Amino acid sequence: MARGQSGRGRSKGSGGGRRQTSTRHFPRTARLNALLTEIIAGHFERVDHDDLGFVTITGAEVDADLNVCQVYVSTLADPDPIQDDIVLDALAGERRAVQKAIATQAKLRKTPEVVFSFDPAVRAGAKIDSILATLDIEPDDADAGDAGVGNTESGSTGSGSTGSGSTGSGTSGEPD
Repeated sequence: MARGQSGRGRSKGSGGGRRQTSTRHFPRTARLNALLTEIIAGHFERVDHDDLGFVTITGAEVDADLNVCQVYVSTLADPDPIQDDIVLDALAGERRAVQKAIATQAKLRKTPEVVFSFDPAVRAGAKIDSILATLDIEPDDADAGDAGVGNTESGSTGSGSTGSGSTGSGTSGEPD
């Protein structure tokens, strides 16, 4: 018994150092989400489908009981309901092949059902960009106002004044 206990102590001590440097500090679902994103993206790199065009797998989220895997995608095209339906139909047609790739590569007890949808964060970002593009603000007036605010309020904070200075120098060199 003394040998077994001392052997465990050595094994535990050497294994403990390895565990701290591995990805063990992440929850299981976060590691699984990253793995599934990689597997699904790898699958679509090998697929040549005309309706998919430039589709990017932005992420995958599996629920805690591994029943459903929500796969988020994005395209380079502007959001168009007709084109979105075509892309989602093409992705749905690849669902079984994607689930087979997950089953063979992930070595899970059960393979989650894959559901594709457009990434709402990417869509929201595109909407914000389009709104900002429609605003008619002269860069010189906005930079002068930002520089004054940055210098008076956050004189000790380097990031506020540096960010305003770099933005101002980048836009002031452009012709009006």
